[in-house]
Amino acid sequence: MNIGKLYQVKKYYWFLYPSKDVAAHVATLRDPDFNVADSFAAIPTTAPIATAVVATAATARYCSKYFNCNVNVSYISPKSIFVFLEQDEKVIKVLTTNGEVGWIYLAELYKNDIEEITV
Repeated sequence: MNIGKLYQVKKYYWFLYPSKDVAAHVATLRDPDFNVADSFAAIPTTAPIATAVVATAATARYCSKYFNCNVNVSYISPKSIFVFLEQDEKVIKVLTTNGEVGWIYLAELYKNDIEEITV
């Protein structure tokens, strides 16, 4: 990814964390049976759109409480555009078209869902 470039989400809902520390912590979450971090990175839209939105909003609320965030965890919807501002290992700082600044955990499993665009 290139700083200052525009990127678009293809088909997943990506969680937007309020700080680099929270996003970096998410990247470290592991369970013996599955990668918990991927569950807190993005949610696919394989379910009907209304179901995916409800699941994403509920998970964002859960994350806000779980990580004791002063600012709530939000999310970036499919087809949304953002500007890439900064990267620290597996977390990236973005500015959304809604004016939100936050951090995304760029999970290996889902990273191909984000593509650079030109206008």
